This record gives sequence, structure tokens and C-alpha cells, in this order.
Amino acid sequence: MQDFFGPGGVLEQRLEDYEYRPSQVRMAEAVHRALEEQSHVIIEAGTGTGKTLAYLLPALLHGRRILVSTGTKTLQDQIFYKDIPLLERVMDRPIQAAYLKGRNNYLCRLKLETLHAEGLFGSRELRNFQSILDWAQQTETGDRAELGSMGEDSELWARMDARRDRCLGTKCKDYNRCFLTLMRQKAMEADIVVVNHHLFFADLAIRKSDAAAILPDYSAVIFDEAHDLEDVATEYFGFHVSNYRLAEFIHDARKLEADVDVVSRAAERFFNGFALLREGRHPIRRLDGIDSLIGALQEARHSINQKKDFSGEYETLARRAGELESELDIFRSG
Repeated sequence: MQDFFGPGGVLEQRLEDYEYRPSQVRMAEAVHRALEEQSHVIIEAGTGTGKTLAYLLPALLHGRRILVSTGTKTLQDQIFYKDIPLLERVMDRPIQAAYLKGRNNYLCRLKLETLHAEGLFGSRELRNFQSILDWAQQTETGDRAELGSMGEDSELWARMDARRDRCLGTKCKDYNRCFLTLMRQKAMEADIVVVNHHLFFADLAIRKSDAAAILPDYSAVIFDEAHDLEDVATEYFGFHVSNYRLAEFIHDARKLEADVDVVSRAAERFFNGFALLREGRHPIRRLDGIDSLIGALQEARHSINQKKDFSGEYETLARRAGELESELDIFRSG
């Protein structure tokens, strides 16, 4: 590390505004040691330390795939579009790197086809949808950012993004053409994969399920902006149930002609009990109607599992019913 970051080293020879920072060398050595020994290291580095290069170089020298996870898209952009190209110039060699975003940033081809077949749009939505349909025939990434202002219709985009809730995984007929699959294949060829904390924990949460993993296998993870980790991890490994989530499930079930009327009535009764609460956190000693809602979801799941399923849609729907049922049971148990 001293030969690269130290006085007279590679960095000074090839970088005009080089400044020797002993703390940068110590950090790079600590990261290198942790990677080689497969141990953990926590580092707090102030602004101007040059911490990004101090972990990128050891990550590259490690010789195996490394994830770099950030707390913000701004830092993700900086690492991929500025710091990695800088390291390429300094080292005079190409670096195989990939940039992956959260699932909701990518288009789902199956949802797009379904929306097109249904044709249920307002006049403004129809114009935006047509533009997205044209773009879908040309894009190589399916990344919403390519759409510019056209991708700002969040309600329309939410009906066609690649969130896990409605994902059929490997059973989807478009799996091999799926933008998530294609981005993952590109990441599998990379030495350094730049992600954000949300994507990292979303992938971790589904690795034991039947849904396809988003990220390729990796040997180590470097968390930048690690102070955000606790909140993001809680979001993906905690439990939450909302009336919106139930409404989405009921809507999708009815599209597949599954009988969920009992679930609909039970959900309405349950959530109406919260209608008079003010905003904020409230201790709730009794959850009126939760037993009926859990029972209705259980019956719906058993009924859906009896359906003949060639596409995987009923299986996904039954999984969602089971997840709602399990998470409500956790609330019931306190």
C-alpha cells in the first residue's frame, strides 16, 4: 500500500494534485489485511482522507468479487463514474465493474405486457405508457433513469417495475430476457459491483426463497456510509403490513379469478379499527379483527394452492398470502 499511496509511489507519479495522507495508507493496509484474513474491520475516516481509493485498491488486488455498498445514489454515482475510472487511469489497466440499483428501478417485461393487454389508462398515462413501450423495445438495461421526465409518473411506473412482490422468479416466461437477469449476468463478470444498502439487504432477504437472487455471489462486502445500515436492515428484516399491501394482493388475486372476498371484508374491518388514530406511534393493546383476517388469508392460500398453475402466478400469489398471514401472526403474538 505504501508503494501506491506513499511519497514517490504510483499515485504521486500519475496524479497531479497528489497529497500524501498517512491516514489513507493506514486505512488501505487495514482493508487489505481484513480481506486477506477474512476478518471484519470498522473504520471511521474524515472528509478528505481519500477513503474511497483506500478501499477500492485493496478490493481490486484481492482478486475475487467484492461488493461496495453505499447509503446514497450520489455516492454510488461518484464511485462508479469518477473514482473507478480514476483508478483505471492511475493503474493503466481496465477494471471490470458493474453498477446495480434496486429492483424498482428496472422494468418488468411481463407487467408491461399485461398492462398493454389490459389497456386501462387515463389520457396522460396513455401518452407516458406509449413512450415507455417504445423505449422498452430499445433499452438494454431497463433502467428507469433512461426515461428522464417520462419516468417521473411514479404511479404508472409502480405498476410495471420489477419489485419482488409480483415476481415469478425463474418460472417467468421472460426470465432469460429479464432486465434483472441481464444486469446480474453483467455483474457476474465484474471484479467490483457497486450497489446501495437497500439492494444489498433486499437480495439478502430473498436468498433463501424461491425468487431469483439479484446479486452475484461475492467474497466480501465494503459498506460505505455504514451509519445507515441499521435502519435499512430493519426495513428488510422487520415486519410490516399495510392496507395498501392487502389491497394489491386482493386486486391481483381477483385478476386471476381467485376468490378473496372474505379477505377483502376482513381487511376492511381490521384497518377501519385504526381510522381514528392520530399520526404517530401508539401502543395498541387489542388488534380487533386480526384473527378473522389471518383466518381469511389462510383459507385463501389453501384455495389458491388448489389451482392448476402452469405460469407460476398462483404460486406467487399463495406465497404473498402466506407472508401476510405470517407477519400478521407476529403482530398478534406481540
